Amino acid sequence: MSGDIARLEHEPAATEPLVAGDAASTLQGTKQTEENVAQEAVDQTGFGKFNLKVMAVCSLIFMNVAFSITSIAFILPSAACDFQMTTVDKGRLSAAPMIGMLAGSYIWGCYAAIKGRRMSLLVALFLHGISELLASLIPHYWIFLFLKFLSGAAMNGQSAVVFLYLGEFQPTKYRDKMLSWMEMAWVLGMIILAGVGWIIIPLEMNMLIAGYTFHSWNFFVFICSLPALLTGFWLLFFPETPKYLAETGQNVQMLDVLMRMYSENSGEPPKEYVTKLRNCGNNNLNELVHRIMHTREPEEVTEKSFKLMIQDIYTKTMMILKPPFLWRTIVVCLIACFVTSSYYTLTLWLPELFHRYADFQEAFPNQTASVCTLKSIKNLTELSMQTDDPFGCDSRVQTSVFIHTFILGASCIPTGLILPLLVNYVGYKFFLVITAFVPAVVTACLFLVKTSTQNLILSCAYESVTSVCLSVVYCLLVDLYPTHLRAMASGLSAFISRIGAISGTLMIGYLIDDYCTLVILIVAVQLFLSGILALFTPGRKKSKPDIEKS
Repeated sequence: MSGDIARLEHEPAATEPLVAGDAASTLQGTKQTEENVAQEAVDQTGFGKFNLKVMAVCSLIFMNVAFSITSIAFILPSAACDFQMTTVDKGRLSAAPMIGMLAGSYIWGCYAAIKGRRMSLLVALFLHGISELLASLIPHYWIFLFLKFLSGAAMNGQSAVVFLYLGEFQPTKYRDKMLSWMEMAWVLGMIILAGVGWIIIPLEMNMLIAGYTFHSWNFFVFICSLPALLTGFWLLFFPETPKYLAETGQNVQMLDVLMRMYSENSGEPPKEYVTKLRNCGNNNLNELVHRIMHTREPEEVTEKSFKLMIQDIYTKTMMILKPPFLWRTIVVCLIACFVTSSYYTLTLWLPELFHRYADFQEAFPNQTASVCTLKSIKNLTELSMQTDDPFGCDSRVQTSVFIHTFILGASCIPTGLILPLLVNYVGYKFFLVITAFVPAVVTACLFLVKTSTQNLILSCAYESVTSVCLSVVYCLLVDLYPTHLRAMASGLSAFISRIGAISGTLMIGYLIDDYCTLVILIVAVQLFLSGILALFTPGRKKSKPDIEKS
């Protein structure tokens, strides 16, 4: 079906001849008008219970992303004994989820553009939950590695789409603030996971099930699988976004969703929403209601062939790589790459610094050392290999990693609160610039660190600001692109950011012991460049059409 909104917009254009050179701009103008009408219809639903429910389910999804990214570091020491992992094996296991994220990044964006935001999230949640559930029961290293790869791919589908799903339900007045509150979901995810790990992993659990020993770390992985599955079941009761339905021509379904939103927000019968649209004085909405009410049978959405889907993906990809979207695509993707690379580099290294300082201070009490003169990981590994316990089976679980993660998560609470409270006053661009430059300065201050306490303070400052920067990038994707291009832009940005994450992981592994100073300089320069690029990020214009754009 061509769509009622699309027909509505094409009718006025029929009085003027269309030249071949204007085809692309006409299509873009049609999509833009279509989105304006859909956003106006969403604005008329008000704000209330429905929006808060969507916020709750999206927050759980983003918390689940935080669980997935952080949990691998918690289980490595305990799983090393069961799988008899060497350092190389541990490196593979740490890299598997990231490679999965890279492999799935653009695919999820394409899937969300073709099948919708809700379906994309459902598939990602259930794939993630089932992969983690099976991983908790698998006693074989290579199968566990593959399941972690699938889990990483599924996790990226959630992070790439959840901001789109949330933003497309929100009235213009509240959208930025609701998107900004998602940062607190990430923070709570880190804190809750650290608490759960602190409680479960140190337990002495050795349950024999069908010849397989189920340890505390297996139970921890099992617990981490439940949020994805439970959230997926809850999401089954939520609809597709009205803006996606409008963009795909499913206007009867869109009106049903809008009526449900209005009814839950206002407490009025759903049909009152139609009356409100007719009396609002907006000609576009009046015409939309008139057309839909005369075709109340749900539209049959024809399934596209594989060839047409590939053509659609190619067309939309080319649109975000050409003016007027080319510059913003370059800026957002480079910022995502630089910030993610820096984030993963220091996020992986800073916890290790806590262990190094602890070992140093035990060997040399009351002395200080810079981060680049501490005992190397290689020396520590060689020392452990001289013992009769190469896989750490007799080592005690270090609770310090949970404590430090808990502290790092708690340090993000102030910045997580500041973002939604001030975003409507200063905008995303301001936060993007500040949260890129400040971590650059913090990173440079690593040269001044002499003690574990100083390292903890800088770690908290770095984590609290860079996590906000990453959330702002996700929010910007909703603001800078129209509905039909958002999923593709989000997928491309996620793909580039995962390249940054893998480069950061490789850099910390290969360079940190022998080229510590160089690593710190690279991270600081990446963040500084992100701040420079953020200055060129398109800001939201003040004119009414642009405000209603998305």
